[in-house]
Amino acid sequence: MSLVDLHVHSTASDGRLTPSRIMSEAASRGLSHVSVSDHDTVDGTPEALGAAAAAGIVAIPAVELSIDLASGGSAHLLGYFPGIGAEDLVRRDGPLGRALDRVRKARERRNPAILGKLASMGMVLNEEAVRALAGGDVVGRPHIARALLEAGHVSSLSEAFDRFLARGRPAYVERERLFEAEALDVIRGMDGIPVLAHPGLLGRTLQELSALVHAMAGRGLMGVEVFYPRHGSEVEQHLLGLSDRLGLLVTGGTDFHGLEGEQVGLGGRPGVFEIRDVQVSRFLDACAEKSAGRV
Repeated sequence: MSLVDLHVHSTASDGRLTPSRIMSEAASRGLSHVSVSDHDTVDGTPEALGAAAAAGIVAIPAVELSIDLASGGSAHLLGYFPGIGAEDLVRRDGPLGRALDRVRKARERRNPAILGKLASMGMVLNEEAVRALAGGDVVGRPHIARALLEAGHVSSLSEAFDRFLARGRPAYVERERLFEAEALDVIRGMDGIPVLAHPGLLGRTLQELSALVHAMAGRGLMGVEVFYPRHGSEVEQHLLGLSDRLGLLVTGGTDFHGLEGEQVGLGGRPGVFEIRDVQVSRFLDACAEKSAGRV
C-alpha cells in the first residue's frame, strides 16, 4: 500500500509551493499518486508532470472549478484528466481553455472591486503588489489576505477572511462561476473525470447531500471526494455508501495549500489523516485505463 493525495494546490493558483517542489516533497513522503488541482487554472500542469516523472510519481492532471449548482448555491468541482498531455490541457482555444478564460476575466473584474471596498475602510492595497504575491498566476482572495497581513491590517490570514473577505463580510464580492452543466460537459467532453469536491463543506444535511449527488450523477458526475480532512466519520461513511449505491468513484485529498493553520500537510499526517491507494483503488484503476488508452 502507498499514500496518495488527489487534491493539492500550487503557486499556479493560491498554494505556497511550486509544482516541482510539491512533487519533490511528495516523493520524500512516499506518495505514489499526486494531483495538482489548482483553482480555475491548469497552468501548473506542464511543470507538475515533468517533476512527477523525474520523482517517480504518477501525476494525474486536474483542475478545481468553482461552479453554480443547478439546485442553487455554489460548489467546487474537481476535473481529472488522466493521460492527457500538458500541451492539450493548457490550450487556450479548447473547451476547457475557453471556460477558464471566462473565469479568469471574472476574477480580474472582481479583485479591483474587493480592493475598492477595502480602500473605503482605510486599507489601501496596491493591485500590482497583490499580483506580485500571486507570482503572476491566478489572483484570488488568499493573495489579498496575504497583502492585508503584510500591510499590518490583520494579524493572520484567517483574520483577513473572518473580518473582511469571507462571504457576508464587508469586502466580499460575488463573482461569476461556471454553471454546473457546463462544467460537467467540459470535463466529460475531454474524457475527464468530474468529481464533487469536499461535499461535507457545503453546509447541507446528509439527506440534502444525497439528493444533490444523486441529481449531479444524473447529469454526468462520476465521483465524490469522500476522504477529506474536515469530513467527520459520519459524513465519510454516508458518502461511501452513497457512492457505492450510485456507482460513483471515490477520491480523497488534503486540499493542501501550504498555508498557516492547515489541519494536515501534503499527503496528510500519520494518525490524523492519510489516504491509502486501496481506499481510492477504483478511481486509480479508471485513471490507469484512460492513460493506457491514450498511449
